[in-house]
Amino acid sequence: MRIYRTLCCAVMMIMSYYNGYGQQDSTKLEDLSLKELLDVKVVTASKTSQNSDMAPAAVTVVSKEQIRMRGYQSLLDLIMDMPDMKVDDKITPAFRNSVTVRGIQGQQNFVILLDGVKVSSPTNEAMPIMENYPVNLAEQVEIVYGAASALYGADAVSGVINIITQKLPVNKDILIDATAMAGTYGYINHTLFLAKRLGPTSSFTVSGQYNYDSQPDYTKIYPNDPQLSSAPLKTGIFNTIYGTFKPVAFTPAYQAPTMAYNIYAALNQDDFTFSVFSNYARTPSAYGLNTNNALYNKNLYMGQRVTAASAGYKKQLGNFVSTTLLTASSYIMDPQSSSRDVFGSLVPDYNYSASSAIKAEEQLDYKANSKLNLTAGGSYESFNSIPQSADLDDPVNPNGNIQGSYSGTDSYYRPDGLEAQFYHINYFNAGGFFQAQYAPVKQLSFTLAARYDDNSRYGSSFTPRFGMVYKPLPTTTIKALYGSAYLAPSPSESYAQSGSFTTSDSGRTYHASFLHLPNPGLQPIRSHNFELNIRQYITDNFTFTADGYYTLSNGLHTTADDNLSTHLYNNSFDGVPVTYVEVLINQGRQENYGGSLQLNLKHSIGDAFFNTYASLSYVTGEVDDPATVGKVGHYNAQLPFISPWMFRIGTDMQAGKFTFSPRLLIMGRQNLPGVRDTLGTDIRLQTIPGYALLTLSARYQFSKKLSVFINVTNALDQQYRSVGYNMDLSKKNTELFYGQPEDPIRVMGGLNFHF
Repeated sequence: MRIYRTLCCAVMMIMSYYNGYGQQDSTKLEDLSLKELLDVKVVTASKTSQNSDMAPAAVTVVSKEQIRMRGYQSLLDLIMDMPDMKVDDKITPAFRNSVTVRGIQGQQNFVILLDGVKVSSPTNEAMPIMENYPVNLAEQVEIVYGAASALYGADAVSGVINIITQKLPVNKDILIDATAMAGTYGYINHTLFLAKRLGPTSSFTVSGQYNYDSQPDYTKIYPNDPQLSSAPLKTGIFNTIYGTFKPVAFTPAYQAPTMAYNIYAALNQDDFTFSVFSNYARTPSAYGLNTNNALYNKNLYMGQRVTAASAGYKKQLGNFVSTTLLTASSYIMDPQSSSRDVFGSLVPDYNYSASSAIKAEEQLDYKANSKLNLTAGGSYESFNSIPQSADLDDPVNPNGNIQGSYSGTDSYYRPDGLEAQFYHINYFNAGGFFQAQYAPVKQLSFTLAARYDDNSRYGSSFTPRFGMVYKPLPTTTIKALYGSAYLAPSPSESYAQSGSFTTSDSGRTYHASFLHLPNPGLQPIRSHNFELNIRQYITDNFTFTADGYYTLSNGLHTTADDNLSTHLYNNSFDGVPVTYVEVLINQGRQENYGGSLQLNLKHSIGDAFFNTYASLSYVTGEVDDPATVGKVGHYNAQLPFISPWMFRIGTDMQAGKFTFSPRLLIMGRQNLPGVRDTLGTDIRLQTIPGYALLTLSARYQFSKKLSVFINVTNALDQQYRSVGYNMDLSKKNTELFYGQPEDPIRVMGGLNFHF
């Protein structure tokens, strides 16, 4: 009943959805209409600066003022409030959380940029999204929904997120912003942003963030859940799905801390910019597994780091603008990353992966006249990758020869174990794109773009894009959009290895019952997105937006029997016989369709002004059942990891020195991967209940230099659950959960200093 009472109260706040407040100072916000606040400049939609209203994409802009009022401390906080996005947290050690955008699951399907420079993994390993991606340094965050490979190349399938950093105001020589924050369950979060003018046309910026979260003890939060029993840790007896194990040398207490930090520095001199960004995220390696099947100890974690350095030069020559960008980036999995779970007999297993890329890109913009803008560009990237290893007995020494042995294979005749296979992959990508934007009249604009890429691993890709923006009335904007994209198979996906080896003769010979082995020939997933977006201003301070989309993806990555598909191994790997070899192949298609209704109202009551917003999102679709593709009796399955209905409502209020931002998310029933039953030729998935999450953020400005703030997450203290990989409610003896448990109510507060 608490959900319904909260919903009734929330509806009274007046519905709407925010698509960007702009970049104005907070003292002037009350003097601007909603129309002025929404019509901000964006660069991500077309790689050129234009008003968001005329941008050929569904784009949402989150301003620095909104970030401050809503108490966002990370990109994850921001994504949680975005329409058409669903976050399932703490579900896997590989990348902690899964972000599903319009039914397309996983953050490997969208690209994260910082001032246009890619700061997600250079070879597209899925990364955790948490405090490793900052928003404290943002002037605004631009989120482009839908296929964007025509401009951004591989992996821009469900969208692009671009964090635009703050620049030093023209009337300031120095700007300092610092935050010290702490909260329940051992949470600390500190940020620093500093910008300094070095000369009339030069400045220096540095930013940093450090976060540590001890995390709640879920064995106490969910004391009646046998999957979160504290008994295994206390007694040392783990009743796993493979029998009873008694591991040694572990801490008899539930520990699942997370840690993240990021560092950014930039030097601007006239038309030249040099920047460096580095982040690190550490998450428990037991995530997704219950306490009988994995050890939750603080020394068992998955650590990942991304570093990107870029040098850019932008020069205007008459009607031409030339932008040159050189980027070097790297990804590394912390060699100390380890786990102790049922799949490794609760002994330590280690993993390692590393990759790097060097990219040169040139973009040329030409303004032919007031009606025609042309953009063309080309890029060349060189990649080097060591894909993620199988489970290893010991940590890899990244400063020496990359070598190791498979976990659990040490024996009398092989005291060092069976030598593990590491792959060293070198490849390149050359690409070029062209875009034309033509406005025959002020109210009508056409965008035509296309990109061609040639990759030495998986061949060529051609990705066109078309957009039409029409304003039949000053208060009405209609966008008809088509985009194509492709998800490149990351080296760690193409060369993935898992499984275990056994010996019955003390290491003279080995055998494997099951192995998942590499398929170097894995091809990209191709997608096409069609979209219609309509925004209508009822008044200058009240707007309504309706959006509908359809996405078709082909060549999905699914597992298959090697003997029935690639025929790469013939039941043998490195001379070791294998009973069953599984590989990833391209097979099947997926259809997603849905839409959202969004409202936004700017209003005032006395001296207080409000920006109130709401969105109602719907998504559904179907995906080929890989087990029956191409066979008589072929089935289509529902989409996992979605909630068909999601509702968000909130308001940003300012009254003098006080700001308050309540936000409510109501999530409908959630689709699990597990099958419930079939109806005709449709596979219906199991579901778990939805939930209601209320977040409260408040701030009081004591002076121009000092403010105090507080954030309350899950203010209703819901014991809610989200979707995890391979969850199956019908599996009685499971190593997973029947719905991934999530955090209880949490309270965080701190001080902000601004000079």
